[in-house]
Amino acid sequence: KPRPTWVGLSTADYLAVTEVGNTLAEATEMAMNSIRQHIINSVAINISSNEVMVQRDVSYNDWREVLEDYSSVVMTEAAKLPYINNISISNAADVYWERIYARATKSYRYEFSIRYPFSEQTRRDLVEQFLAIDNAKVEELERLKSEYETITDLDKINEAANSLEALTNYFFDITRNSEAEILRRNYRSLYARTTLEIEEQGEGYCIYSLRIGERRVRTSRRAYLYSDSALELAVTEMEDHRYKLTYNPEYASPKEINTIIIGYSFGGTNLKTTVYFEAPKKR
Repeated sequence: KPRPTWVGLSTADYLAVTEVGNTLAEATEMAMNSIRQHIINSVAINISSNEVMVQRDVSYNDWREVLEDYSSVVMTEAAKLPYINNISISNAADVYWERIYARATKSYRYEFSIRYPFSEQTRRDLVEQFLAIDNAKVEELERLKSEYETITDLDKINEAANSLEALTNYFFDITRNSEAEILRRNYRSLYARTTLEIEEQGEGYCIYSLRIGERRVRTSRRAYLYSDSALELAVTEMEDHRYKLTYNPEYASPKEINTIIIGYSFGGTNLKTTVYFEAPKKR
């Protein structure tokens, strides 16, 4: 079979790649990897050039250096696109291989050539897919930023922190990566900023709230309760993010300081307060 005219000749709609290996399988694998890398590069360089020129304040002299640095990390993310993962020899437009004998080494080598469809429209589609994923990540970051100042559910803190850790791992530029990491730490710090405030107290009960600053917050975690002088300790959640502690003070001593400890554990932070109460007066 004569060598096809397309070997070594890429066009607007096709990539043509030739690789050499000691075996046909090795040469084939190298050619497929080369096709993937060509496509990833074309997507990454398009995204990177736009991002560098639009989003970064760099001079033209610095542009190439910054672009090279930026595109290298974009390539890692571009390689995760479904299209890239689906590149296979079964989708090739044509293949051609030769077994060549080298007299100097008295051994054979294999040249494997592949012609793979990759049009400008396909490249544009891949860029759009990448940017759609990237924009969704940015929108998620913005949502978590807005929710940080208004959070009223302590259970959401760990969920938000985990989401931000994933965003930190995704964001390949320093600006967004740092922003996500700082916000993640800020979310974690909310545990340490949480206080327990006694709002109302009477015989056999105590109403309290968990707060971040002046804002009441809630949690599905059960309170830790301990007392040497009260029985039947129980906490129920009320409306407006308040909690009611009820207890039986019947056996409390009028001569002792009677206490109940209310405690919670959040993200490695232990929160507790002591409720003081008097023994009921004998009737």
